[in-house]
Amino acid sequence: MVLALCLVILFCVTVASCVSDIRRMRIPNTHVVMVLALFVVAFMAAPDAFHAWWEHGVALLVFLVLTYVMFAFGMLGAGDAKYGAALALWAGLPGLMAYVFFMAIAGGVLGVLSLLLRKYRPFKNPPAGSWMATVQDGGNAVPYGIALSIGAWVSFFHTAVFSHQLDELIKIIH
Repeated sequence: MVLALCLVILFCVTVASCVSDIRRMRIPNTHVVMVLALFVVAFMAAPDAFHAWWEHGVALLVFLVLTYVMFAFGMLGAGDAKYGAALALWAGLPGLMAYVFFMAIAGGVLGVLSLLLRKYRPFKNPPAGSWMATVQDGGNAVPYGIALSIGAWVSFFHTAVFSHQLDELIKIIH
């Protein structure tokens, strides 16, 4: 029950992060802290739903190094790097490849959308500082928090977390 509640709250935090990234091109540090704290609570409440703790820690470190390099080359914002690493903690090593793969696909789609927004300028008066305003004014911007969130949630289907929740749901139904 605690794990299910943590997953629902995590979903809400990821949606809020996506909205914030679209509106202000920022992911608040509070969202990163919430993702981390929710993992700790979920892991303590249902450790059998996760892989070994160190696998989750290594995934966080690997992803943090990957996103730091991307940040250093101007490919990603610092908030995205922190947020992505926090989500990688949830995916763990078994879900890390799926996370990166689907994150990259979603990021590519968002990149194409950015190019289309810049070319066609469909929004008349987008809010200042928003993704739409930045791109339509000729800037290069992608709200990568969306790609990170999509990649993470898809990867969760490749990890024990969701399969554990489905097993629990089946037990309740029968």
